[in-house]
Amino acid sequence: MSRNASLTPLPGSCAACAVRPFALFRVVPQARVGEIAKVRSGVRLVRAAEAIHDSVFTLYAGWAFSWTATPDGRRQVLDFHLPGDLVERTEDGAEVEALTDASFCVLSRDRLCEFMGRDPGLAMSYAEGLTRDRARMRERLTSLGRRDAAGRVAHLLLELHGRLMRRGGADARGAAVPLKQAHLADALGLSVEHANRALAAMRKDGIATLNKGRLEILDREALEEMAGWSGPAQPGLLARPVAV
Repeated sequence: MSRNASLTPLPGSCAACAVRPFALFRVVPQARVGEIAKVRSGVRLVRAAEAIHDSVFTLYAGWAFSWTATPDGRRQVLDFHLPGDLVERTEDGAEVEALTDASFCVLSRDRLCEFMGRDPGLAMSYAEGLTRDRARMRERLTSLGRRDAAGRVAHLLLELHGRLMRRGGADARGAAVPLKQAHLADALGLSVEHANRALAAMRKDGIATLNKGRLEILDREALEEMAGWSGPAQPGLLARPVAV
């Protein structure tokens, strides 16, 4: 198969972008889409497990993840990136890798900053994205510090399902989630064995399954209870109080 042959769609015209409705540029009116095109400096296709070296980009199709490693080589997954996400590589040593075959738009940092300086709505959209990222990282830290293995896995699965639902990439019962047990373990500070046991217990109890790249939520209420979930009972609904 040739290098460019792929089932992963490449980004096309900004005017017909499929991910703009839930991405950074969603606030830009259709009449001004041409300004977005000037921010984009190119498009890329990467294969699964390839590193992504561009400094600022929006994911168009596929999954990616950010990670760092300890001096002895142990990997810590910092975040998973889904279509529509703005990803900014920093100088702190974190790497970005394609989890599946993925395509994305490369952005010019200078042009993006200039655009936000002229458009308060876009700057606000950027700030809102940072706020969501910070809230997600806060929950991830809570998982690492206070949830047991089953609770950590359950919370991450609910988080990813909710993010996919908001993008139209899931239904109430599940979604395509191409994570392997090693990704779960490295994101949640677990061994692969502990992640596997947590998934096996969920499957045995009829709560959820993660098999062959597909998440199936069989008993959402039980999954939320296991996770100590404080987010929406169903994506798009108001959060319900959590019993203490």
